[in-house]
Amino acid sequence: MLERLSNLCLEAVTATVSAQRVSVASRMEHLLSEKKAKRLIRSTGIEALSIAEERVCTSDLAFESAVRVFSRVQRMDIGAIIFLSQTPDYLSPATSYCMQARLELPSDILAYDVNLGCSGFPYGLFLAGTLLPMLGGRKVLLVGGDTVSRNSSPEDSAMYPIIADAGFAAVVGRGNGSMAFHMESYGERADALLVPRGGARVPRLADRGGLTLDRDNYAVMDGMAVTDFTFREVPDNISRLLTFAKENVSMLDGVIFHQANAMIVKTLAEKLDIPPERAPFMSRQIGNTSSASIPVCLAELKREGRSCEGHYLFSGFGVGLSIASILLDLQADCVLETGEL
Repeated sequence: MLERLSNLCLEAVTATVSAQRVSVASRMEHLLSEKKAKRLIRSTGIEALSIAEERVCTSDLAFESAVRVFSRVQRMDIGAIIFLSQTPDYLSPATSYCMQARLELPSDILAYDVNLGCSGFPYGLFLAGTLLPMLGGRKVLLVGGDTVSRNSSPEDSAMYPIIADAGFAAVVGRGNGSMAFHMESYGERADALLVPRGGARVPRLADRGGLTLDRDNYAVMDGMAVTDFTFREVPDNISRLLTFAKENVSMLDGVIFHQANAMIVKTLAEKLDIPPERAPFMSRQIGNTSSASIPVCLAELKREGRSCEGHYLFSGFGVGLSIASILLDLQADCVLETGEL
């Protein structure tokens, strides 16, 4: 779906990672030799992972982010809260209601959850934009992220060394700008990346000591299929978005891809003729944080004192399988640097 939404802007965005970092080498010492671990690190560009403490949930990381964005926005101005995550606090109720209460937001607001991963942040911006005309001038708060390190099996040498935890918050309000979107859904490829057990269709396996290490209790990824999907479909998705918006890559001040790993970011930039300095990879010491990865990249750029102003492309892709890309303008002060919990 190609669409343009007008009279809106991204007012604030930030991310929170764990203060605890685990080196990829130590995380993989039970599976890989030191030589193979070093080769893996060179390939992915990920050296350490943000791993949340045992009792820290996605909502805790998102809460810390939301507190910071409220330095820019009044809580009473929020008319809707959307929680985007694959790792909610509970099966029920929706975590958005827990966040509404915890953040002391007014009761006369809309609240709901969206189960999305790597494409979640661009999807959230689209959903926020569609809600704004109905909110009487109030704003939309996006919160979310993922603690997906817990969904990765310790025996999985593909996902375990790259998957990490983070949360984010963003506020979308009325403004003079516009956003152009291109969303695509490939449900026929859903089994390329899924957690087979844990839903109503197939319950998780457990023994008296708790969860077993049964492989299907954790995320299962067909790495070749997901990589092929990314390199085949994402450049086309972005090219069609640029054509729809009557733009080209030379008009972009920056491109923020889902921070899957350094190789994927580099390859996508090359396929689209985007200079590497305009398509940064900022997760070497953080890892792949799923739905939080685009806000994490922005917040890390801000933390390093690099520019986050101008005309940007965001593109998220992964679980679903799904792709969501967006063209938008960023104001100089809308990005807040990364926090830690």
